[in-house]
Amino acid sequence: MKNRNTNLRSTMGILMLAISSVLLLSACGGSEDKAAAGPSKASLRSLAPSDPQLAAIYQRSCKACHGTGAPAIPQSGDVEAWKPRAAKGMDTLLDNVINGVGGMPPLGMCMDCDPEQFEALIQFMAGDALSE
Repeated sequence: MKNRNTNLRSTMGILMLAISSVLLLSACGGSEDKAAAGPSKASLRSLAPSDPQLAAIYQRSCKACHGTGAPAIPQSGDVEAWKPRAAKGMDTLLDNVINGVGGMPPLGMCMDCDPEQFEALIQFMAGDALSE
């Protein structure tokens, strides 16, 4: 019985060492991948246009999809996600907002926005992707 307890303790010790090693190694690195993936969910929650009127529109109409980290939706400030869309030009982006595209409803949930407001909101969300 004593020998069995010793073997069990030895096995448990090896198992704990293996689990600890995996956890430690998984915590190392990977920061480049996270940085390339765009803004974190925490930073998305704090993003807002500096103009108070646009910030209010963004809060009620855009943020629910473009500021939550939802997959397959270009997030505000995620230049890489916006690049292929920005390459199509502002006219196409405006048309997509006004008429809807994919899962985005027409007018992007802002029934009282005008084209200038849509353009300013797109510029805010796409950031540097529009200048490239």
